[in-house]
Amino acid sequence: MEGVYKSLFGIFLLAAAWEDVREKAVSVWVFEGAAIAGAIMALLQGEMGAERLLSCMVGAGLLLLSRLTSEAIGIGDGCFFAVSGLYLSAVMNLKLLIFGSLLNGIFCGGMYVFGLLRGKDVKKKTVPFLPFLVPVWIGLEIL
Repeated sequence: MEGVYKSLFGIFLLAAAWEDVREKAVSVWVFEGAAIAGAIMALLQGEMGAERLLSCMVGAGLLLLSRLTSEAIGIGDGCFFAVSGLYLSAVMNLKLLIFGSLLNGIFCGGMYVFGLLRGKDVKKKTVPFLPFLVPVWIGLEIL
């Protein structure tokens, strides 16, 4: 059953990352479909307890930060981590967030330095976050 969880989460992650790159937003149907599938899986396995709720709170925290920062952190990112809490443990969800943020920060830092060297202002440029989670998730699953 673990393989089904990982497969469903992988499909959700890839679909959300693809839409984030293409549209700079993720469709509600992606979140709804993944949430319904994750909830059904958790209920069937009897795993809809405190651990799943705690894992979903990672997304709730991001949604709160989004609200407090006038959406400097996207609402979609918070929704993603709330739904991913149905598939991942709280520790794995936090690792995904932390390492994804680290990878995103390295990329944005490089983009800033590259822009600075070329004399271009890239401070206002936005970068989608979810695509950075794909290599992080693959790495976390392999390790």
